[in-house]
Amino acid sequence: MRYFLTIIFFFFFSVYAYGNEEECQGAKLRVINKITAEKIFYDIPLSQTLELDNARIKIYRCLKIERNGKDDEIALISHQLNNQKDDKSFLGWIFKSSQYLNSPINAVFDIKLEKCLLEDPIFLKKII
Repeated sequence: MRYFLTIIFFFFFSVYAYGNEEECQGAKLRVINKITAEKIFYDIPLSQTLELDNARIKIYRCLKIERNGKDDEIALISHQLNNQKDDKSFLGWIFKSSQYLNSPINAVFDIKLEKCLLEDPIFLKKII
């Protein structure tokens, strides 16, 4: 299964690689608590850690891409669970347009890329 996802990842990334891309300075993530159904947005600068109840999230890159007139946004994200028993760490690209293609697995939170931010948000912001 892991090899299948890797092949899909490289296929989609190679498709996006031939378009125009714009480096961004941060990302807006949508985090939904699956237990309480609370939806929170976070503006995260690159390389700053977002601490959730059971995990740590870090955004390394965020790109706005245009190819053949179609826009998309992708982010390189690291997701590590605080529980050492669970080896479900995630390091990979998440896509705004295909949110369930490649996403971190978290029992409590649903984590999605809302958009890439051109301007540096400087500090982590929580927006309810």
